[in-house]
Amino acid sequence: MQMPSIETTMTRIPLAMPPKGKAPPLLAPFTKAPTATLALKHVILVFNPVGGKKRAARLAETVVLPMLKDAGCTVTQQPTEHAGHALQIGKTCSLDGVDALLVMGGDGTLSDVLSGLLSRSDGATCALGCVPTGTGNTYMREVLGMKTAGGPEAAVRAAMAAILGGKTRDVDCQQLEMTGMDGQPLTRYSINTAMAGFGPTANQAAEKRRWMGAARYDITIKTELLKLPCRKELPATITVDGTKHELPDLFLFCSFINKHTGTQHRLAPYAQLDDGLLDVCYTNRPLKSIPTAIKIDGLIKGGGKHVTQPLISMTHATSVQLETPTPAAIMVDGDVVGTTPLNVTMRPGAFRLLTPEAPAPS
Repeated sequence: MQMPSIETTMTRIPLAMPPKGKAPPLLAPFTKAPTATLALKHVILVFNPVGGKKRAARLAETVVLPMLKDAGCTVTQQPTEHAGHALQIGKTCSLDGVDALLVMGGDGTLSDVLSGLLSRSDGATCALGCVPTGTGNTYMREVLGMKTAGGPEAAVRAAMAAILGGKTRDVDCQQLEMTGMDGQPLTRYSINTAMAGFGPTANQAAEKRRWMGAARYDITIKTELLKLPCRKELPATITVDGTKHELPDLFLFCSFINKHTGTQHRLAPYAQLDDGLLDVCYTNRPLKSIPTAIKIDGLIKGGGKHVTQPLISMTHATSVQLETPTPAAIMVDGDVVGTTPLNVTMRPGAFRLLTPEAPAPS
């Protein structure tokens, strides 16, 4: 069935829209088979030794290092020492004789290492592998397949099995140009999502509730939605592949590489990690109604049923720009790192990722 080409529905996405009230079908995380098999002989393991109540350090000691040793792989351990250190490691560590950088953490840690790797002055590179020990692990839940990422240790073992299997794919990321929190131009690379509007607001509030664990995201979304009638409007101009859209109030903007944000929100159900396309989603009219916002949130958590809602515009693109009259916060892979104006460019096949051979769809 040919999809309708109108602004308020999914455009230029080569899949049929689901019936209203139904979620889009599960979709494989990759469009292509693995491109090569890598024999791992020497890796660098990047991890936060105190993160998650030292969970990464414990799992490194009890699971990751023993599995690498049994596989005959030598390991250089590189614990992070401060915020931003993972980015510096990716940018400056010696990659001579290194087959892969293994990152223990969540989306933010992987995003930091990748941003460093893609901005190296020497042009050196290697494969990346991610071992999920963060709060949400959104990206790796899709890479591994939703059904395999059951609990902390199970997810680590599944990730290590994929890494030691050596199957690699050339996968996408998005290059982001914005203003950093210090007021200077900032370039970052994203494997998950760049968001503006409600997303960064909720994230900043959730960071004050880290003691709640993963539940802090869902709880904070609910409490922040109750403030909706008092929310200050955010006029915006969105330019998608050269076409401008003027919006009187932007409640939500996001540009995705993968399908999910957080642990439950399937905001971009048509996204695949190697399709060479951004999945752009935004609200095209003001949203002040708490019941409507709660309904939309429920549809997103219901597998992506929001895609048929007139309030939501979605499209595939290769570039998108977001401009606002005053600086608006930009959240990148779970961390607020800068402000508008934002320029997003697709970087197809930007890096090699160690993946399962045939992960389950999500």
